[in-house]
Amino acid sequence: MLNITPQTYQLAEQFAHLHGILRKTNGIPSTLSCTLLPSPFPSFSLDLAKTVQRDFNLLFHRVACDHDFLNSLMKHVIAQDDYVKHLWNIYQRVRNIKNAQNIFLGLNRSDYMLHQEPGCDSSIVERVCCIEKASASPVITADLTGIPGLSLRQVEFNLMASSFCGLAQRIVEQHRVSLSLCGIKGDQLSRVPDCNSADSFADALWEACELYREHVTRADRDRTESRTVHGAVLMVVAANETNVYDQYTLLSRLLLRHPEATVLVRTFEELVESKERLQLDDQSRLFVDRIEVAVIYFRHGYVPEHFPTEEIWELKYELERSMAIKCPCIQYMLANTKLVQAALSKPDQLARFVDCTSPAYSRILSTFAKQYTLSDAFGLSNKEEIAQIVEACKKNPHLYVLKPQREGGGNNFFDDDLVRMLNKIIEQGDQHSYVIMERLYPFIVENYVLHSKRPHDRRQMVSELGIFGVFIGRGDEVFLNEPSGHLLRTKPIESNEGGIAAGYGFLDSPFLV
Repeated sequence: MLNITPQTYQLAEQFAHLHGILRKTNGIPSTLSCTLLPSPFPSFSLDLAKTVQRDFNLLFHRVACDHDFLNSLMKHVIAQDDYVKHLWNIYQRVRNIKNAQNIFLGLNRSDYMLHQEPGCDSSIVERVCCIEKASASPVITADLTGIPGLSLRQVEFNLMASSFCGLAQRIVEQHRVSLSLCGIKGDQLSRVPDCNSADSFADALWEACELYREHVTRADRDRTESRTVHGAVLMVVAANETNVYDQYTLLSRLLLRHPEATVLVRTFEELVESKERLQLDDQSRLFVDRIEVAVIYFRHGYVPEHFPTEEIWELKYELERSMAIKCPCIQYMLANTKLVQAALSKPDQLARFVDCTSPAYSRILSTFAKQYTLSDAFGLSNKEEIAQIVEACKKNPHLYVLKPQREGGGNNFFDDDLVRMLNKIIEQGDQHSYVIMERLYPFIVENYVLHSKRPHDRRQMVSELGIFGVFIGRGDEVFLNEPSGHLLRTKPIESNEGGIAAGYGFLDSPFLV
């Protein structure tokens, strides 16, 4: 039995403040919603997700570099989606610039659910249902093929503003302390695995800065110029960001691990204040407040609402055309659409980028859930297949999810809402802007939630695993490609969405089973 008392919650919340598990609401710090304890998660599934991360990093880099592939999909979307149209126009303008920056930096996150299929071994499900049973059993040994009935399925791949690399690193100590408070001690604490996601992201940012300096120094030498190049990291953020402690954890790790680094934090609104504030020289080097920028790290600018004026869209273009290395670049933003991810789930489309005889091809394909487009214009589904999936959605909406070309959480449609929205899409002829994915049903775990109205209630929840990855490449040349830590987000079983910052889920970490 766990030793959980009212004081346990009080102490755990104080330790959460100590570890920086915080958000900012109306300018005031408060505890970020997180689980009291880590949630059981099979070790072999975590290993598989880490193994396939390199494959996905490289896959999406190749997609971003393939103009013909992007054009074949986006040309059908831009007529109806003004946001994607703006992105595509910026991409086309940048693409036509001679000597444009061609080093791409990805700070990515691939999200998965461990889907429980009919016939899953009930003894395994029993062992992962709660921390008491998980801690009483040894870690399951299995190869990367896993255990029949528990399938790792990708929910989405994020190349834009992949959040919680900072707090995912901090929640590890928080959960080890909470386990000790509840009477689980000793070697059991090591079953909450280390996570160095913020350190890894920080190192990748610094490596990108060094590549920029090498590039600029070489260009200066070619023109017989000589100057000292430092180059800052510019982080673009929202004006009233709630997830600041996650963002600043990453910046603090960058400054601690690389003391030579210079960091700037600006909003779009601050950057358009005056022409003097943001300038590009005749070599397209970017200067913000007279400081040269080596890397632009976007933590903002991934939904239409982030671009309220044409002035901010033009600012986006100025940033993209600069010699600074972008994270993500405009090509990565286009590759990050749900439509691209649906296309890659088709074996013949995946084979365009990955050798179909390679282990990477099999690993990637094994993680895909079934996905469908609603228009035959993309060449991914014919009219008969589309009619069949539409009918299937109307008969059994609980088996599917309707996804728009949007990021940020809270945009998917389930159950009766799916049917209503599907009818509306067909009526309005907006099929190009949505995809359908089979719905995933993860195994259920029991846990408690800090900073909730009922912290003492033991709740039934499901978890979503995120694997962080870092990638730096230039065309076919790869400078860095590594998995870089993990994130577990857990939500009540009655909640369809799972974004923490969007208010649907709780920060968590795995307890290896």
